[in-house]
Amino acid sequence: MIIHLLSGFDTGPVPVFSLILGATLIGTAICLFAIWRFIRPLHHLAEALMKYPQDKSVLKLPSGGADEIAIVTDAAKSMLWQVEELTKKLKHQATTDFLTGLGNRRWLTEQLPAAQSQAERANEPLSLVLFDLDRFKQINDDYGHDVGDNVLMIVGEIVKDSLRPYDLASRIGGEEFCILLPRTSGEDAINIAERLRVAFETSYLDPLPKGRITCSFGVVQAATDERLQQLLRRADTALYRAKDAGRNTVIGVFADKSI
Repeated sequence: MIIHLLSGFDTGPVPVFSLILGATLIGTAICLFAIWRFIRPLHHLAEALMKYPQDKSVLKLPSGGADEIAIVTDAAKSMLWQVEELTKKLKHQATTDFLTGLGNRRWLTEQLPAAQSQAERANEPLSLVLFDLDRFKQINDDYGHDVGDNVLMIVGEIVKDSLRPYDLASRIGGEEFCILLPRTSGEDAINIAERLRVAFETSYLDPLPKGRITCSFGVVQAATDERLQQLLRRADTALYRAKDAGRNTVIGVFADKSI
């Protein structure tokens, strides 16, 4: 307006009013645009937070800047990174046996459908080995629970050292273990179980006598649509046959025959 007046333009009310109105509209538009540019990152943050459970996009937002919105964005990302790490730890604890480091029954239940689907797509066999420690309660009674825990840990280490990278091992009960063997026929699973049986029998833990750590094994080959409970039931039948045969034995049940 000052420039308008100094330039000698018409100072009548209509031109001045038009100038003031135009300047006000332009200034308002500029202010609104500036505010929009300023709060746009906050809008992006809100959208990312809403999508976080599905795609974790908030963790990909760029950092930087010293304004309040940048500080809020960085704080939100830091908090969510902590949530992610805590979630991973909780999931690991929920699906892992703390004593042996193997998976637990819940983890095995989650893994079986994917293993069956993969076996069906590749037209490959899938087998399961169920085994438990022989007279484990007697070890706890005679030598104490600390020795019993050490026995379980030794068994877990032997299992982890003996299996292939894609095999799935878990502790599903007190002294009961289960191994899911992709790409493995029932006969091959028996050979794997036999190697484990020998490894357990030749292991040593003071003060137990050598050869005291033994296991009995039941082996079955899975059908494509068989649930974990059905598999375990069949494997449990084979396991009890191994117990009846004198323990420290491997029994496989396939197509109504035992091996």
